[in-house]
Amino acid sequence: MFKKIFFQNFKSFSNLTFDLTNRGKSKNLVAIYGENGSGKSNIVDSFKLLRLSMDTMDISKKISKLQEKLQENENRENLPDINTISELFFGGVNSFYEVSKNTHRISANDNTKLVFEFNIASGDGKYTLEYNKIGEIISESLDYTINSQIGNHFKIDRTTQISIALNKTIFKKGVIKDLQEQIEKFWGKHTFLAIFSDYANSVNNDYLFTNISSNFIKVIHEFKKISIWTEEMQGPFDNTSLLLTKLDKGEINSNEKDKLLQTEEIIYNYFSAMYADIKDVRYVLDEESESIKYELTIYKNIGGELTEVPISLESNGTKKLLELLTVFLWAVDGRICVVDEIDTGIHDILMNNVLKSLSDCISGQLIFTTHDTALLKELLPSSAYFISIDVNGNKEIRSGNFGDKKVSPNNNMEKMYLEGFFGAIPEPLAIDFKELFSKDNKSEE
Repeated sequence: MFKKIFFQNFKSFSNLTFDLTNRGKSKNLVAIYGENGSGKSNIVDSFKLLRLSMDTMDISKKISKLQEKLQENENRENLPDINTISELFFGGVNSFYEVSKNTHRISANDNTKLVFEFNIASGDGKYTLEYNKIGEIISESLDYTINSQIGNHFKIDRTTQISIALNKTIFKKGVIKDLQEQIEKFWGKHTFLAIFSDYANSVNNDYLFTNISSNFIKVIHEFKKISIWTEEMQGPFDNTSLLLTKLDKGEINSNEKDKLLQTEEIIYNYFSAMYADIKDVRYVLDEESESIKYELTIYKNIGGELTEVPISLESNGTKKLLELLTVFLWAVDGRICVVDEIDTGIHDILMNNVLKSLSDCISGQLIFTTHDTALLKELLPSSAYFISIDVNGNKEIRSGNFGDKKVSPNNNMEKMYLEGFFGAIPEPLAIDFKELFSKDNKSEE
């Protein structure tokens, strides 16, 4: 789990440290508050950058293979170009340049630097990534357990030439040679984590675990557990034995019918705990010999009659709660889930109930941004973070129990926040709309 993130020249953060620990241990549940434009989404974007940067080599190869197939197609002139297809299926993130696009702080001359401190299997570590304003990687390193001590697994720098240091305790001789060749070809356009992930896919597991330290592989696996939930990106979510990948509708193999019925039961228990009018939840099925098409239907009491309502006709809040069920599963299952605006469209009482029920079950991390102050009634002070901005635009993020601003159990944290105790709230002036829209304010033509 993540313990601390340091930002330098990342988006609107010049220098900021986000400490996710309580008495040295990572917090399982973290809510981030702040006024519009304070940088809440920057934190989500830092996790997004880390996660996406690990897949760029794999995506680049998939796009190349797809391009070859398009060239072989007789109707290729009528097909969309490869850049359009890349954007549609892979989000266009086939290099670190694309992943880091628009993340360098505007007007900053110095490089962007991100430092992720973490704890995996009771061992502390640190991953550092530095890149310039055009998205060229300048430095990358990882420190984590070597035997029983923390040491450097790798460090790669670029000044005029690439300097490569791969720890011989972590990587055996033959692997070091292979990886050095790949680094010389691809590093800068791709991170070492992406290069290694691609390399790991090209060799068998026996070779991998014989020649590479399990501690390094643990870090790769843990970072790949990160899932992001924003308007632009939901996932990645791996297939599980518990839930369908798509909860609203989709198509599965016939041998997955038991999972479909299990998903149906889980959704019913989830929704019936929140909605008094929901009496049942069923998937409408269209079964063929080898596949099943399905769509979720809600059975609700409407005007005293039991009515079938397709999920597509449900409110945005109900659909959002359904989508977030996968996020909650991952957080309970030990994954790291980062959600932007978790409460959008959801009644604050429902969201409070979800978080109250979830808080003791999370074995991973759930980190989310929100504007819903009502959630502060249920959140522990240590779980609530507030981004404040001083008159010079410098930003700071602190939890409700930081330093001299500790909140006792008897305090009303929502009231304290709205009264400005933590900062992180807008301080608008009154707007005279009559004056604003008066004829005198119209520009001369």
